Amino acid sequence: MGKIIFTIVLVVIILALGIGEQVFMQHSFDELVVRCEEIQQMLIDKEYSKAHKAVEQTKDWWAKKRNILEFTCPNNDVKDIYKEIGELEGTLHSQMYDDSITRTNVIKSMAENSKNLLAYRIKNIL
Repeated sequence: MGKIIFTIVLVVIILALGIGEQVFMQHSFDELVVRCEEIQQMLIDKEYSKAHKAVEQTKDWWAKKRNILEFTCPNNDVKDIYKEIGELEGTLHSQMYDDSITRTNVIKSMAENSKNLLAYRIKNIL
């Protein structure tokens, strides 16, 4: 009887951790897309100093999320997104605003692709 209870508790813990990881991962990528859309709108509205500050905040925010994501779901895109945010910061610093808008689109695409690849879906399992 004790082994059955132990097994059930272990299965529940594994399921809870898996579900928690999926929720965290999807929320992180969704939030990154929203942040990129906001930065993109700032660039379109020519609010460059505000956009630069938002990129710095996003870079710091993603650095924290990246540590957890790399632990729970190792993926090269998670590492590359941080690099792309750095390149976005560089294009803003160099006043290459059209390239900055392109970078936000690249980051959004990477976030959406990573989310789709890392999600538990039948097409990803088969």
